[in-house]
Amino acid sequence: MNLVGLAFRNLRLRPVRTSLTVLGIAVAVGSALALMALSRSIQDGTREGLSEIGGDLVVMAKNAPNVFSGFIPEEAIERIGAIGGVVRVSGELVTFAPSGAANNVLVFGWPDGSYLWKRVPLREGRVPAPGESHVAVLGDTAASALGKKLNDQLNLFGETFRVIGIAGYTATVNRGLALVPLGDLQQASYRPHQITIAQVNVEDARDRDEFARIRNEIQALGNVVVAPAGEVLEHDRNFSILEAVSLAVAVIATAMSALNVITALAMATQERTREIGIFSALGWSNGRIVESIVVEGMVLSAIGCAVGVLLSFAAAVAVPHVPVIGNLVSLRPNASLIASVVGAAFVLSVLGALLPAWRAVRTLPAEALRR
Repeated sequence: MNLVGLAFRNLRLRPVRTSLTVLGIAVAVGSALALMALSRSIQDGTREGLSEIGGDLVVMAKNAPNVFSGFIPEEAIERIGAIGGVVRVSGELVTFAPSGAANNVLVFGWPDGSYLWKRVPLREGRVPAPGESHVAVLGDTAASALGKKLNDQLNLFGETFRVIGIAGYTATVNRGLALVPLGDLQQASYRPHQITIAQVNVEDARDRDEFARIRNEIQALGNVVVAPAGEVLEHDRNFSILEAVSLAVAVIATAMSALNVITALAMATQERTREIGIFSALGWSNGRIVESIVVEGMVLSAIGCAVGVLLSFAAAVAVPHVPVIGNLVSLRPNASLIASVVGAAFVLSVLGALLPAWRAVRTLPAEALRR
């Protein structure tokens, strides 16, 4: 019997302990994968959403804790638009709005005549006409979650909006939003003459020098930060905290998986002291005994990691069906993330297996046989 076969035999002899150990490793690895994938998906989804809506540069309030919490005076739009090389600019007010008893909707307010309205990928209906008020365009996921269709009434901040369009965006965050006229959202949210961010299109985004000049001139207006859509989240402290927390939990989870392996193997080697003594008496070297125990830890870890990956994919399937959260984010474990988390858990588990292996070979064969 080879060492792998021996490892499987030993694990089958203790089915309850083996199952609990595998489950512990799987939960640790699965939760680490799910949390890190969720963190990355939120960031990627926000970047994709901003890029899909359409702007070469995004202007945000300086020192705001996150992308959507700062406020810029609405008159700043005219000053940005007057900069040479800026083709068009549009302000946006972004907020979460209560809608009904248990729903909160991500709402974007856009001004009349904004070029952003022309880029809405309508699936049904239309966008607001100039001067039209208290109307809304819903992303298809938001419409489904809220049970709304064309000409239905939508409650936002206690005010009634009529649904006149359903949009078919690609980005998950955009599919869950509501688009309304800027003036209506400013009034309903008590934020008159304020915007959250500004989307800026430049004449030639491929000219790096010109692009940098425009970016610097906008920032020179004062109290704003300017970044391409892909770099926006570098200025968001909340996302930095989320990433740090996710990494910390992942480290703890992988360490827990190693601890599960150490505990299981320590108990197994304690119970198999006589068997190990027989192997030693038959001529097995200390290295081969250590190798047999480490291989058993590798088998345990491999099974647990495989089950953990399956659990993370099950979570990815379940997240879109979670109310509110599923409308805004998706969970997407990818190959690089799986490789890093599973690799770390596997290596730690193998290293952890060396401890009970070392204890096993310290016992003299005669003493082991007496036990």
